[in-house]
Amino acid sequence: MIDAKVITARHQKQLAVMRGWLDGKGYYVAMDAMELVRSLETGLRKDGKTPAFHHQLSVAQLLTTLISNVKYPEETIAVAFLHDIIEDHGDVWTREALQERFGSRISDAVWKVSKKTVGVTKTYEHYFSEMGTCPIASLVKLSDRAHNIYTMLEVFTPVKQVKYVNEVDQWFYPMLKTARRAFPQQYPTYENLKILLLCQCQLVRQIHGA
Repeated sequence: MIDAKVITARHQKQLAVMRGWLDGKGYYVAMDAMELVRSLETGLRKDGKTPAFHHQLSVAQLLTTLISNVKYPEETIAVAFLHDIIEDHGDVWTREALQERFGSRISDAVWKVSKKTVGVTKTYEHYFSEMGTCPIASLVKLSDRAHNIYTMLEVFTPVKQVKYVNEVDQWFYPMLKTARRAFPQQYPTYENLKILLLCQCQLVRQIHGA
């Protein structure tokens, strides 16, 4: 088990590196998105020791490593930071509020990657169909699931862990295939995320004998 102080130190270093990377790229819209979500996610994750914002930061960091084959690079990083904001803070941060602050391309992608909103829960069919038609939402959702699988072993029950990897087969790979055909410029990025998910899911299944 890693000590909470070590986790906090690593998180602060990761945050500093991200700030420097965004500044170097001139991605000030994405930096604004990062600082907004960091101000909202002030607690801890389910393990009781990892900063809540570490999830959004890590999803964005994964996508920075793949950015050369992304159609809308800054917008994709911004949505990586914002991907939970409607689900978690939709009383204030609605689709319309996000559009006013960040523009329609970002707000539309955040909406598509949000399964639950105020008064609305999308069906899986509708949810993944929408994301498959969006070059931003599709990448962010794949990266989100990769980080969730990476961090779930200490906090999810074995049943939920198996459910998460089974959902990758049932919903994520078909969505990935649709998006990969629609956005060939992003083909290497989709392939990279597919391989990452394949390796993660295989490991989880081996652990549980599923």
